[in-house]
Amino acid sequence: MDERAKDEVLAAYAAYVAAFRANDIQAIDKLIQYPLAHIGNGKTTLLDAYPIKPAELMAAKQWHDSKDIAYEVVFASADKAHIILRRAKRVRMDGSPIETVSVFYALTRTASGWKFFAVSDIIIPA
Repeated sequence: MDERAKDEVLAAYAAYVAAFRANDIQAIDKLIQYPLAHIGNGKTTLLDAYPIKPAELMAAKQWHDSKDIAYEVVFASADKAHIILRRAKRVRMDGSPIETVSVFYALTRTASGWKFFAVSDIIIPA
C-alpha cells in the first residue's frame, strides 16, 4: 500500500466528515468527483449533485452524534483508494441509538486532490 496516499486519503475523509457535520455542501462538492456513483437499495445511481442536505437529515433523524466509529483505508495506490467505514452508531442527544451504518467509499486522485467517486451504504435501524 502507498503509505503517502493512505495519509492523503485519510485527510480527505476527515475533511468530508467535517464538511458533512458542518452542513457545508460547497466543501463537500470540492471533495466529490461527479458523477458520483451511489450504490444502494438494489441499484446504482449516477448523481451530478450531492444528494443529501446533512442538516435536514440530522434534524429528521434527531441525529446528534456518531459513536463506536471504525474506519480504515483498505488499500491505496498512487491514483485510487478504498475506505471502509466498518460501522458507526448514530445516536440522539440523550445517547439513545437511531441506527448503525456501514459505508464503502472509492476515491480517485485528481489534479486538485483526492475525490470520492463512488459510495455504497448500509443502514440498519436500531
